[in-house]
Amino acid sequence: MPNFYDKGTHELLIVFQGKGRAIIIIGYSWSKSSQKYKDADLATLEKAGVRKVFTDATDLPTVQRPGFSDMLAYIHTGDEIVITSLTNLGTDNSELSAALDAICARNTSLNILNFPSFAAVHDASERWQLTCAIRDLADFAKHRNGAGTGLITVVEPTHGDRGRKREYAPDSPNPAKRAIYREVLEMLTARLPVTQIAKTVGINRKQIYRIKEYAQESGDLVSSVR
Repeated sequence: MPNFYDKGTHELLIVFQGKGRAIIIIGYSWSKSSQKYKDADLATLEKAGVRKVFTDATDLPTVQRPGFSDMLAYIHTGDEIVITSLTNLGTDNSELSAALDAICARNTSLNILNFPSFAAVHDASERWQLTCAIRDLADFAKHRNGAGTGLITVVEPTHGDRGRKREYAPDSPNPAKRAIYREVLEMLTARLPVTQIAKTVGINRKQIYRIKEYAQESGDLVSSVR
């Protein structure tokens, strides 16, 4: 059974008209099991204008959040996800980074109610880029904190990257990121704009340039590709 909450007679709130379809906003809540906390979260999201909320309970393991999975399947490019706090996405930097990565991959943006508002940014693509910037900060914090606590193991120096294995590479330990590396190379070879590539694969432009630089150094990409 779908794990979502509908409020009112309108299932969706239209924010503005995009090209070809209406851009919508939905809410997500990973709240405490207590009904008191659930009601408080839902009331806050409703006040923000949300009419559809996907929910999960915190007693579920992070990898078993059906509401979050249903939300990812529901949203489309340009849509906006509203949460009351980043803690709705994870309890540590690793969980947070993974959740933000999934959201960015869907080309959607976040409205975090206890963060400075993105309301003044009317372009959906620019809001998506801001969301991915938050994702990159969480990813940086994950690696920084992990290195300090021994969660990240020391690896042999590879690719000339100061001893740390590259995140996006043909030998990345993450199969999804290996696939992204190959996809980026294909699009670079086809001479697609970096901005378009970043939006397609769900990572920022700086990371695309890093992949390009490494691929040219390693011979995976000819230097004439710009």
